[in-house]
Amino acid sequence: MRRSTKRLTWLIAIAVATTACDEGTLAPELDPGDATQEATEALVTALEDITASFGLTEAGSLAGVDESDEAPAFGSDVFAQEFGGPDAPELGDDVADDAELQDVPPDRLQLYNVMALWGRIRPNDADWRGIQWDPALQVAEGDAVRVRREILFDAGDEVHPQEQRNLVTMTSWTGPHVDGVVAQVAIVTPAETPTTDVATDPPETDDFLAFRSAPYSIEIPADELGDLRIAEVIDDSGNGVLLASLRRPPSTCGFGFMNGRWLRTSERGGVFGGVWVQANGRREGYLAARWGVNADGERVFHGKIVNMKGEFLAFMAGTYGDGVYEGEIYGRGRALLGFMRGRYTGGDGHGLFLGGWRQNCENDVPPRTCRLTADGVRVCVTDARPESTP
Repeated sequence: MRRSTKRLTWLIAIAVATTACDEGTLAPELDPGDATQEATEALVTALEDITASFGLTEAGSLAGVDESDEAPAFGSDVFAQEFGGPDAPELGDDVADDAELQDVPPDRLQLYNVMALWGRIRPNDADWRGIQWDPALQVAEGDAVRVRREILFDAGDEVHPQEQRNLVTMTSWTGPHVDGVVAQVAIVTPAETPTTDVATDPPETDDFLAFRSAPYSIEIPADELGDLRIAEVIDDSGNGVLLASLRRPPSTCGFGFMNGRWLRTSERGGVFGGVWVQANGRREGYLAARWGVNADGERVFHGKIVNMKGEFLAFMAGTYGDGVYEGEIYGRGRALLGFMRGRYTGGDGHGLFLGGWRQNCENDVPPRTCRLTADGVRVCVTDARPESTP
């Protein structure tokens, strides 16, 4: 996409996810020169004003933050310009409706939702350079992949008509911004033989999801797609690829993504904001939060999530470090609603984040046992699970 200006953002989650700090993650596109600096400063001011307006003045807790509704886009024109705008239309049918999958037994079919972003994922003060990505998403023969929604595509960028059910090709050029897609993947696992003991001798599989482009390519084994978070920067300009995927729950439990921008405001922390997204890429709402070091020296974040009308959805609270963040989603009465985790990238005091969220369902095994106290402090009784992604 050859564009000289554009909104800096869009989109986000998993059974996981939230904030950012010394690295960065997700995001929008930045206009070159002074306009970029002015837009960044305006967003910092907007997020500081937004979080202060609903009672969040420091990152350490949600004390003073209530469950009140907000104006759409938190009542901020700057926030709305950065993260607002219409959703791209859905493309094609759900991958689960693929004709060749209808006779596959449910226990052999694994469905995943994927968000991929490529371009300048780690904005910094270095000069940016345009890159022709023309990426492709590919899975093994017998499996299927579909792109359901474009992210920040402009004139000249496109998802090509799909000729093979296991391959999607695209045209995409990025400058000081990112492009992306929300996709769905269907993996057909091998049938068990009568002599197979799946506990000690699981069936071998060559299933995978590949992101392929001239600047960067990666092939991910299918068994890593259930909770995938990858952030790979490939040059000094901050270009790279962000990938997140979530396994589709067998029930009606909700799940999706979250993404946006983080910005440093002091030596101890800063603010972040972005979009709360359903698994199909449709924006459900917005988030605004603060991150930083609390009195105990922990790197924490706290924030608020509202729907597109500004109505209260949830609080979020968690920790971050080394490019990874994790936390929980809490509803009215501080009730646990779900979990989030993701990656962040960046430099020079600002960057991007991308993660996933998932609803807390019956018989669910939480990634960490935490609660939110009445005075808005997150208390955990178990350590976070070890980070499993590179």
